[in-house]
Amino acid sequence: MFSLNPFLYFKKNNFIGQLCTCDVDNFGDILYPVIFQKMAEQQGITSRIVPLSFFRGASPREADFTISGINEAIKSPTTSLSHLVIGGGDILRTDVYTVASHYYSNIEKIARKRFWFWKKKPVFDRRRLEEKFVQKYMGYSPIAPFILNRANHANVGSIVYCSCGVPFRFPPEKFHIIREAFEAAAFVYVRDGQSRKKLEEAGVRRDIEVAPDLIVTLSDFFDRDEERAKGLALLARCGADTTKDIVCFQSSPQPPEQADESLQQLTRLKEKTGVEIVLLPLGFCHGDDIFLRQLAQRSGGSLVYVDAHSIRDVISVIAACELFIGTSMHGNITAFSFGIPHLFGPIAVDKAEGFLEVVGLGADFKLKSWSQLVAKQAMVACLPQDYFLTRAAAAKRAVHATFGKMAGILKTSVLKSGR
Repeated sequence: MFSLNPFLYFKKNNFIGQLCTCDVDNFGDILYPVIFQKMAEQQGITSRIVPLSFFRGASPREADFTISGINEAIKSPTTSLSHLVIGGGDILRTDVYTVASHYYSNIEKIARKRFWFWKKKPVFDRRRLEEKFVQKYMGYSPIAPFILNRANHANVGSIVYCSCGVPFRFPPEKFHIIREAFEAAAFVYVRDGQSRKKLEEAGVRRDIEVAPDLIVTLSDFFDRDEERAKGLALLARCGADTTKDIVCFQSSPQPPEQADESLQQLTRLKEKTGVEIVLLPLGFCHGDDIFLRQLAQRSGGSLVYVDAHSIRDVISVIAACELFIGTSMHGNITAFSFGIPHLFGPIAVDKAEGFLEVVGLGADFKLKSWSQLVAKQAMVACLPQDYFLTRAAAAKRAVHATFGKMAGILKTSVLKSGR
């Protein structure tokens, strides 16, 4: 999909960089460059688009793109970016050490290869490794890793924010630099009203586009019938009974009491409805796979663990299910895009409510605790057949309209000639 040697093109002014967390082994983060590229092609954007993040190399989960380093792209005197697209994801934040914690598996993997790690292992605990990561990789922006002020980067023609979320209120002492950064941006598209309110609270007075997450357009590029057939074949190989309706369950690691509650509810759901329940990890960086394997073992074979290695396998499995239940934002969004009923698990973050609100679903589609799982499934089962399809169609129209405005900017070059 993307050049294996993107730096060969860095001296060209038609280079567009997409800065996001696509180097993290997490389904939604990996999806953004894939869907952004497809949307850009659909809009007639012909400039080369190169995914940028902290760690260079092949994309996780066989996503078929190559990641280049943001530090090399942003600091090199020989590099010119006609535009820098930031997003998507819940990345408009200033808590850099929390962001670094999401990279711990990457950091430790690199550290383990080095002699000093083993020699000084007691000294280099997790916090110390994360501090070294912040110092080495996040210094290119004096504000935050994913908030850049165009005035600080002479080799960037414009900065555009695409499908971004603001997970927390900004600290008041940073309001002025946040305001200046966003006022200097060429376009700002956030994925829910809550994110816009947090920017406005920081003093941002420019136009801020609100549209659903970019990934709601996924079904425009992946046909559900084709993906469903591939998903059923994959599930059969994993031992699932595909003659039954498939319920797909995903969760990040849960405390013991909540894990017990989710297992009890899934067992009850299977006994009550006769469905086949499959467990699908999406956030490997969060330990989904470890937690769900344990849940499958505890079920005594009643729940089927699915080892979907690539993001395309994941898309196919979700397309094959009749209901998706999970804590993953983009597991739910993928199901929504296909018009598949879905429920958010009890996750203590704003983004779930923000998504449900912006697509016209509402808080009823998020569990307050796992104890509601069976009752909420019964609620969803009573909805009209096209309930999710019609709302997904409206959400996709909103995203395409917003992306079209942004594409008008990305088709132009604002770098001074001679750079």
